[in-house]
Amino acid sequence: MKKRVLKGKELVWYIIAAVLAVIGVTLAVLSIVGDYLNVPAGDNWIVNAEEAVGTWSKIEIDWLGWGTIFITLASAIAVVTLLYFAKKDITEKEKAQRRAQRLGAEIPSVEE
Repeated sequence: MKKRVLKGKELVWYIIAAVLAVIGVTLAVLSIVGDYLNVPAGDNWIVNAEEAVGTWSKIEIDWLGWGTIFITLASAIAVVTLLYFAKKDITEKEKAQRRAQRLGAEIPSVEE
């Protein structure tokens, strides 16, 4: 079975999805740690930073919400990329099979 090589565009989209997923997980973990950190409210730097970013951006979503949004976006990008390039790969293989059949050559197996 021939291994499939990632193309440049495909790799870029996977990297973008991975970066967004890491950002989302980091924000979600920080939010949860900040909620359960056993320090006085004034000394909790995670909650203070979360409130400061919320005040600055005027968006009332905590870091857990932002983490969820980033993870969902990363998942959507990864799924769309997988579907697009899988369809493209299947189309190329079918085209090669039809061409080989027309020319009377040996038909390559579908597993390649």
